[in-house]
Amino acid sequence: MTTVSARLRRSETKHDTYVVRVGDSRVVTTVTARPAVARRWVCATRWRHRRRLRSGAGLTVGMGVQWTPPFRALAGGAEPRPGTLQLCVGHRCLVFQIAQANAVPAALGGFMADGVVAFVGYGIRSDCRKLAAHHDLQVSCTRELRAVTGMGNASMERMAERLIGVAGIKKPARVGRSKWDAPKLSKTQVKYACVDAFLSLRLGVHAGVSPASTSTSTS
Repeated sequence: MTTVSARLRRSETKHDTYVVRVGDSRVVTTVTARPAVARRWVCATRWRHRRRLRSGAGLTVGMGVQWTPPFRALAGGAEPRPGTLQLCVGHRCLVFQIAQANAVPAALGGFMADGVVAFVGYGIRSDCRKLAAHHDLQVSCTRELRAVTGMGNASMERMAERLIGVAGIKKPARVGRSKWDAPKLSKTQVKYACVDAFLSLRLGVHAGVSPASTSTSTS
């Protein structure tokens, strides 16, 4: 069984920093609603991986979006408003509280529209529709976990156990349905969001996802 824990390392006015442990992996997670903090995270990520980006080898990013399910179906098939956008590269994760943010930084929009950055996630086309509908964010290069792993509609937990040996991960439905547009996320929500993005990354890397890999998608 894989142990998952979250510890608040530092709390500041503009953001919180958590250390989320997934088994032996330690993921430093920035949680913020401030566009400037999200911009710095993106700029730091580009700097850390500048050689891969400049060489054209590209970068793989784990991605997820959380939202609070509406009580009633939205008129005209409208997309629910995203509460958070979570991204993971290496052992660094950003949980951007996009519902609480007063703007989306241009650096984040440019990062997601960059064709040499591949974003991989579970149900990623649905996530992208929400981001486009409410924030005009366009994601240029996406990869769907259900397609690239060849495991169809298997759960992310099952994929992790079978493909990368991370057994016993739980993503409780009650947390997935919780209030993701809250001004302050709970430690349980932070852990859930981080695990979602981190496992998306790990599974994508295992499946050989890159900007140059063949694009396959599942709605």
